[in-house]
Amino acid sequence: VADEVIYAEHVFGFEDFFAVFDIAAARLDNMMYAVAWAIDKFVVNSLAKNGTGTYTTPAGGFTTASNINTIMANLLSKVAGYEDTYKGLFLVIENTDLVGFAIAGATSGYSFADATLNNGFMGSWMGVDIYVVRTGLFVTATLGTISFTNSGLRVFGVKGVSTYCSPRGIQYEEKSVTLKTGKEIVVWGLVGFKLWTQKAALVVVITLA
Repeated sequence: VADEVIYAEHVFGFEDFFAVFDIAAARLDNMMYAVAWAIDKFVVNSLAKNGTGTYTTPAGGFTTASNINTIMANLLSKVAGYEDTYKGLFLVIENTDLVGFAIAGATSGYSFADATLNNGFMGSWMGVDIYVVRTGLFVTATLGTISFTNSGLRVFGVKGVSTYCSPRGIQYEEKSVTLKTGKEIVVWGLVGFKLWTQKAALVVVITLA
């Protein structure tokens, strides 16, 4: 564990602010969400950095409905035959990729199409659990101590072949600010990630064409 996510705010009228529980709780929840989101971003980008499986989509990527079954079948073939697949499979895409899944699901016929039309995308395709993140989560940037080059990438793989830890969870403290009134509220979390070397091929880095 070598990285730390920190979110801090300077709060004036500190005593009045914390005297109203609902306001204070809502603000701290939002700060903790910002830290949790940054930890998620670190972990997902670490998966894409360390996976050794590779796949390039047909032109149009996930946004083209006619590509979806081909992409998913090819991804499944990348990990088929390994015992670890009983743990389950995952695919992480950004929200703009969801278009192809929604159209393909709504036009696939019978109960699957009815479910998609009534409820929207159901979160699973060919037995793969699909997690949708916001645009911009896959980055070419330095997060903590690690440099990533993941813009335009997505990630697929077998669950349980990597791990992350955030010792002591998300923590909170209050600090005085020199020559200022109020307090600085700091929320932070430690994070570390490991993809087991022997199973790195079970995480497939997807390049969008």
